[in-house]
This record gives sequence, C-alpha cells and structure tokens, in this order.
Amino acid sequence: MNTEPTEGDETPKPRLTPEELDAYLDAAFDSLDSCPDEHRADDLRRHAGAEIPSLIHPVFPKVGVACLAGTSDTGKSSLLRQLAIAVAAGDADWLGFELRPTHRSAIYVSTEDEKEATSYLLRQQTRRYDDAEIGRLRFLFQAEDILETLQRNLARVPADLVVIDCFADVYTGDLKDTNKIRSFLLPFQKLAGEHQCLILFLHHTGKRTENLIPHKNNLLAGQGLESKMRLVIELRPDPIRPTDRHLCIVKGNYLPLTYKTESFVLHFDGPTFTFTNTGQRLPFELLVKGQDVDDSKAKWEQARELKAEGNTLAQIAELMGYNSQSSVFNLFKKAKKMGWESQTNDEDSE
Repeated sequence: MNTEPTEGDETPKPRLTPEELDAYLDAAFDSLDSCPDEHRADDLRRHAGAEIPSLIHPVFPKVGVACLAGTSDTGKSSLLRQLAIAVAAGDADWLGFELRPTHRSAIYVSTEDEKEATSYLLRQQTRRYDDAEIGRLRFLFQAEDILETLQRNLARVPADLVVIDCFADVYTGDLKDTNKIRSFLLPFQKLAGEHQCLILFLHHTGKRTENLIPHKNNLLAGQGLESKMRLVIELRPDPIRPTDRHLCIVKGNYLPLTYKTESFVLHFDGPTFTFTNTGQRLPFELLVKGQDVDDSKAKWEQARELKAEGNTLAQIAELMGYNSQSSVFNLFKKAKKMGWESQTNDEDSE
C-alpha cells in the first residue's frame, strides 16, 4: 500500500495499489446480494452446454417462437402436420434432420382446416403409423382465447411443439403495425419459455414475392413479425418442377451461413401429403421466377472472379457460403443458359 502526503497535512494517507483496489472491489461485489432477475456472467458460463438446445438439430430451437411462411398451395400445413406427427411418434428424424423431443408430444392449432378435413389429411399422412404412435399429437380447432387455452393445456400435459396454423387467424390486428405485432407475440414467447417448448407459427408471404429472392422481408407484416422469431423459414415451389418445394432458412439465429444461402430441396407426394428430402441444395438466387438478372447474375460474377483467381468449385462454394460445389455448378449452368458470359465478353470488348 502506498502513502502520499496531502497538501497542508504532514501525515501520509494510505493509497491502494491497482491490484489492492481490484481485490477490494471484488470482495465488496461478492458480499452483495444479487439483484432480482439478474444473472452473473460467470454463473451463466459455468452452466453453458456444449451447444444451444434444439428440437430439430440444428435448425429448430428447443424453446422460443419461429415461423414458416409461403404462398398459398405450397403444402405449408402438410409440412407442419408431418413435423408434429414425427415429434409425437418419436421418430429419429424429420426430413433428415435429427429430432430431439423431450416429451414426444405436440399440439396442432388448426384454424383453417376443420375437424373433418383434418381427419382425412391425417389418415393420409400417417399410413405408416399405428394409433398408439400418434396418440400424443393433439388438435385444437378454435382461435378464441388461444393463449389461455394453451397455457392451461401445457400445464396439464407438456408438449415439445405447438403449431399455430395460422398466424393471421389468431392475430386480428393491423399487419402493418410493428409494435402491436411485437406486443402480441411477447406472451407467446414467455409461454414457450415457461413450458420449454417451441411455438411455430404458419404465415403467408406477400404477393409476387416468388419473383424475389427468398428473404425474411417477404413475410406479410415484415419486420414486426420476423424480428421476434428465432427462426424464419420460407417454403416456395420450384419454378420448373411442380412436385418440388424449397425449404429456405431466411433467418436462423446461431446457424452457420451455409444453412441460409441455399434451399433444401423437398419432394412433395400428393396422395399422401408428405415430403421427403431429396438431399439436393440450390442457391437462393436460382429460385426466382423469370429472368432475375440482378441477384443471380451478381453471384455468378462473384463466382466467375473467384474461378479466374484459380479457385476450384469446392473452394468457391466455401468462399461464397454455399454447402457444396453443386450450387456453384448450377450458377455457371444458369449463366450459360442466360448468355451472361457472351454479354460480359461483349461489354469488355467495347
């Protein structure tokens, strides 16, 4: 401890060194009671797991609110029913993604399909299951007081997943009012945290968004809805193959970039209303209808420059955030079809 005389006082007064001051402050801090609702960083780090808990690894979080959106007649409801069935039946995976349910239980809130229609669709989708395997999937067919109903039902019988089909039927306010949408979703977010489940909303994308690249802003209500979601997925039809759908992760907190730059190509089987994962991926830039010169051509020009620098297709894919070199190959394939190479050469020669 250092001493230093003060002006007008011959008696030296003690002065703490930086090390002593740190020790004093640490001791004083540790002696205090923790403040309500606060969590110390060292405690949080000690209790951290190896990864963020997920219901469908690694895409769907175990707890929180998420959204699947798309245009009409893409099979959104069928896809989410298939998910709820897989969770309740205890399947090991869903479309190739690992399932990690705790309760093997799901609730499906259906506001668009009535009981009779759901019975038929469910029978078609569950041909390979027996009654005992799907008994933990429960359906609700009304939207009134849905928050209170879910609170009561989850308290009695827990669930890993709650699907709300659809958002527009439970939220009756102005879709352009960002603050009201956020306020509406906050109780659902708290409900998910309280009961440690995922609440997944089905929603719609705006008109003519198929002419745009897959993006979280394509949702009706835009930022007001997506900003509260931990995960946003856009499901859209293939521009050429009518039985194919593209699962596009347009927002995924904590997900690597490779999940958010290419679609997962799904095949839809009409008679059974079920989807299978083809194992193929396609860059978002190639999913728009029409010419779509802007986004995909810009990506091709980037890939072209990387190739000119001597990078392989696999290296280009990694540098551009794609999962595999097949996406780069498809980009060059589209460039050839659109005649971009010859256009670029003509521009360079001018």
